[in-house]
Amino acid sequence: MIVLGIETSHEQGSLGLCAQSQLVGEVLFSTELGPGERLLPALESLLALNTVTKDQLELIAVALGPGSFTSLRIGMAVGKGLAQALGLPIVGVPTMDTYAEKVSFLLGKICVVLPDRRDLVYHALYEGTTQITSERSSSIHALCEELSRATHRALCIGPGAERHRALLERVARVAPAALNQPSGALVALAGAKRYRHTQRDELWTLEPLYVHHPFASVSEVERS
Repeated sequence: MIVLGIETSHEQGSLGLCAQSQLVGEVLFSTELGPGERLLPALESLLALNTVTKDQLELIAVALGPGSFTSLRIGMAVGKGLAQALGLPIVGVPTMDTYAEKVSFLLGKICVVLPDRRDLVYHALYEGTTQITSERSSSIHALCEELSRATHRALCIGPGAERHRALLERVARVAPAALNQPSGALVALAGAKRYRHTQRDELWTLEPLYVHHPFASVSEVERS
């Protein structure tokens, strides 16, 4: 099965291809100047570089967030459009799961940290690939205080961990920069696994994962 993974949760986007649970190819692109302008050219490049046509795709996997309201919705719209046009199933993958997967072989708690607005971050704790706390949004200082009370130093991973590395390294370990980048390939692999376990999302009801901000109005969230 050839799976396309779409990840547009934050400033850097990624598209990936996997086939028979093996990585085929991956590209990274900036979403800062408009994810819609970069995503489709990146998709064409990914397919051309790996001599794959759209007609050969068998499943679309799209990152659900949490993350940028606009970028997430554009990535999901492209995924839904491809699924509808090609008659393919679509699967949503929580963004935090893909980062936890990268270091799931390590012992101890993993704290996935994704950037929110200003000094806010989204975060959740994992043990291996098992999520043990729900996704939350809080200030980076509140997260650092929470981590400082832990008996053992957690490993922080994700673009939010990279952005706030200097603060987090005082109270936790932080993954190498290369691991803190998004991965469309891991979205594709996770999507294939979910699909094999009979999880298939409905095209018209699939929505991004939104996390309640500690002090933000709806209009502020939609502008983020």
